[in-house]
Amino acid sequence: MKRNIFFPFAALFVCLCAAVSCNKPNDVKLENEGSVYMPQAAGTRSVIDLQLSTKPQEIAFGAAYGGLEYSKQENAVTFKLDTALVAAYNAKNGTSYRVLPDSVYTISGLSSVIPSGGTSSNPLLLNVASSRMRFGVRYMLPITLVSASSGAINPQLQTTYFRFDTILRKSVDITAQGTLTVSNENGGGSGAGEGSPKLVDGDINTKYLYNYVADSWFELKFPTATVVGAYTFTSANDAASRDPKNWTLKGSNDGINWTDIDTRVDETFVSRFQTKRYEIAGTPAAYTQYRVYVNANAGSSLFQMAEWRLFRYE
Repeated sequence: MKRNIFFPFAALFVCLCAAVSCNKPNDVKLENEGSVYMPQAAGTRSVIDLQLSTKPQEIAFGAAYGGLEYSKQENAVTFKLDTALVAAYNAKNGTSYRVLPDSVYTISGLSSVIPSGGTSSNPLLLNVASSRMRFGVRYMLPITLVSASSGAINPQLQTTYFRFDTILRKSVDITAQGTLTVSNENGGGSGAGEGSPKLVDGDINTKYLYNYVADSWFELKFPTATVVGAYTFTSANDAASRDPKNWTLKGSNDGINWTDIDTRVDETFVSRFQTKRYEIAGTPAAYTQYRVYVNANAGSSLFQMAEWRLFRYE
């Protein structure tokens, strides 16, 4: 008797097709599919390091369409400057940001479009003039996505807190261009192992040491007037009680009339050979002579310091 083998194979084929059909995955969807958000609000993308320049630095921002798909229609988005959020941010995070002043920036607009078939809006530009900002001050400019003609706005990525913590400047060490004089020399003279030239020899392993007298000073005199933008002090190898505590940096062009440039009070050096940098606030003037008056040290009858350096910004 001839057996019909077609039916078992046909049944097996139908079963396999059914199994494949049952295991077909659904279309992949992400939780943020179709949402609208600010990419700059994610992670640390909102922390901006500016280069010191007279030319404004461009910072692009905008909106994006979330998920794996594309925007199926033109999606109009609008933003607003949300400076009222700065105080709340500081209170929540224990920071001390200031609102970026209007005079420091311009903005190309507060509305844009995510084109049909696209995922990102046409960029808007925030132009920030770093040369108009104060050094040592941390600024913030919050920008909030307020509306989108299509899609829900993601509240976690709705506001970008643009933070300007650092202004990078090219500095030149001009210490070696000056001639050092001091009010109080080391007991062994300037040529001693801890004489005054050790203060500016570029070696933190040496030091200048003398019997401390209130308001004693050390000075660098330059051939021509120059603008000092910052200076550093480096603590010496031992006895933290000999470190400078209170001082005033002064400038002069005749050695008679002196102008206060920078004053520090209750400064401490937490370790030996620690270098601390001090920025000159505002727009400093040019002087031929720079003198540090040490108003107080940390309590010892001796004063010591490893290095004093002066810097000019370009």
